[in-house]
Amino acid sequence: MIGAIPIIAENRIREAMERGEFEHLEGSGRPFRDIDGHYDPDWWLKRKLQREQLTTEEVASMVERSIQTASARRES
Repeated sequence: MIGAIPIIAENRIREAMERGEFEHLEGSGRPFRDIDGHYDPDWWLKRKLQREQLTTEEVASMVERSIQTASARRES
């Protein structure tokens, strides 16, 4: 049995297609960026680091601070 959400989603997509809302999307007709057949489970993280211009050291520092904050909350 198919649920209501997939049916609603399909109907909205079909209606948008009929209105032509997918005809002039940015990047239309071009291949996806960074698609080389190699699966990298951390692709989203690497892309965010690049977009935010963060170094691994900065991220490690943020994670360490978050862990310390969480540990302090747990202790109190």
